[in-house]
Amino acid sequence: MAPNKVQIKVKPEEELAIRGAHLLGPCLEAKFDELKIEILNKIDKEVGDSKNAREYISQKYNELCTKIQYLSELDATVSGFRSDVKAIERQVAELSARVDDIQKRTICKECPSLSSSGITVTK
Repeated sequence: MAPNKVQIKVKPEEELAIRGAHLLGPCLEAKFDELKIEILNKIDKEVGDSKNAREYISQKYNELCTKIQYLSELDATVSGFRSDVKAIERQVAELSARVDDIQKRTICKECPSLSSSGITVTK
């Protein structure tokens, strides 16, 4: 009896490629292997370049977000300062009006002759 042989089914186009490679010889097969290695190396290089570009863009995006956050905080601080300055400006105007009023009253009290002579000091 003949020993059992295991049959592997190969697609017809694969079988043609295998036969063609054997017919053309090891030199041509080596050239295909070199070409395959070159293609794989180029693909690896492109994948690496793409990864590096993605990391660079991500880093720049994060830096931009940080700057935007800083500028937003700075804008809020400046807005706070502006409102503080406006409040102080109002307080200074009120104090100035009160000082003027006090000065006018003081002048009126110090100079009774002016008020008795008919000259009035207006506020």
